Amino acid sequence: SGAMSFGAGAVHAEPLPAEVSLPRELLLRKCVSDPGTAGPMTEMSSTVVDIGAGSMNKDAELQVAPSTREAVAAPSHQDLEWVRDAPAHGPFPDMRVAALVRQARRLSDEAFDEDALREVTRKSGWKLSLLTDRDHKVLCGFIISKIKGDALSIYKIAVPAAFRGRGFGRYIMEDTMKAAKKQSGVYDVCLSSLPTAVSFYQRLGFKAFRQVKITSDAELVEGQVYMEKRLRFRARRR
Repeated sequence: SGAMSFGAGAVHAEPLPAEVSLPRELLLRKCVSDPGTAGPMTEMSSTVVDIGAGSMNKDAELQVAPSTREAVAAPSHQDLEWVRDAPAHGPFPDMRVAALVRQARRLSDEAFDEDALREVTRKSGWKLSLLTDRDHKVLCGFIISKIKGDALSIYKIAVPAAFRGRGFGRYIMEDTMKAAKKQSGVYDVCLSSLPTAVSFYQRLGFKAFRQVKITSDAELVEGQVYMEKRLRFRARRR
């Protein structure tokens, strides 16, 4: 399916107080980053990121990291498919999914200097979704997220360096939010962004709460910006 369009409504009717301590469920454990941002990987190792090397441009989707893998032709958006709730640790339904998970691990290492897939467990509740081509051979990106309470929380998102600037980061975010919106009781999506990625998420309708004080209990990297987007309004009680 093609990329979806989402309205950019305000996330909160009123600004949050300057020193609010947000609940752990509404904060990403580590971070989120943006497509196509310049800078060494040390600046993006703990956020949601779109992987690839280069500088920011208006079409860039998330932060990018250099890749040593050979270039692969990028599938068109019409040829993209999801592997939802992919088994990060096996058993795998087939060898193609196993290969995609291995690609996702390499991508995570390039983007974050760590294997983010280790956090995908039944206990944590984080779920892995892989964006791939119709043949399930080429990984176009991945997202790790979960629904906690009434919010969709984004933990990690990454796109291979060779595919940056092609709208895959936006596609992943919009499709994930659309799927969450179909579930009753989910009203918001939240994440933590590097300052360099804030404008990307704002274009997707997110609102930045720079005045929010992140507590140490949230296990977030210092300097990130908490962001939210409202998916739907709560019905008023009569």
